[in-house]
Amino acid sequence: MARLGAGACGLLSAFTLLTLVLACSQHGPFGWDTALTETVTAARTPAATKVAVLLHRVGAWPWGALPLTGVLLLPLLRRQWSAAFLVVSAWAATSLVAVPAVKWLLDRSRPVDPLVWEDTASYPSGHTAFAAVLAVAASAVCPPRARLPTALCGTVVVAAMAWSRIYLGAHWLTDTVGGALLGSGIGLLCCGLGYLLRQRFRVRPE
Repeated sequence: MARLGAGACGLLSAFTLLTLVLACSQHGPFGWDTALTETVTAARTPAATKVAVLLHRVGAWPWGALPLTGVLLLPLLRRQWSAAFLVVSAWAATSLVAVPAVKWLLDRSRPVDPLVWEDTASYPSGHTAFAAVLAVAASAVCPPRARLPTALCGTVVVAAMAWSRIYLGAHWLTDTVGGALLGSGIGLLCCGLGYLLRQRFRVRPE
């Protein structure tokens, strides 16, 4: 429990610090943002574009229901209702509350000439946050011996999603970093709260 709390606090503190830095710098891209975007977009290939577009689709609705359902199946098939509620709560807190709120508050502009159309602000990356919170949730609800492999696979998926957002010209690097910090931080926070609730309401034998 202490590790979950410390992890969530660290990730969300880092996200808050990054957000404040962006707010104080007039929301514009940093030098490394533009440099990485120019490098990645200059290396586009037809095959890589197909992969990036696929990730773009599965990171948003309606296709986004597929990975969410996949993670939900882990606890539902074992009738672990509290774990299923944890998954839904973490996703909702991230994708329906936190990401839209920060986008509205910061209202950061996206890179010009993206390959995909987006109608919301740039920071934080909702796709990356979605991937991060699902990666944490999947690691939390899977069997204990599968947690390390699941966490490693989740890390790869989050990195791939972040790459795709930059590759498609939809986000800056700092957008994807913010999304990863926010999604994983909320995921760990919900895991910690879920643990506390299970301990609080656990039925003790008479």
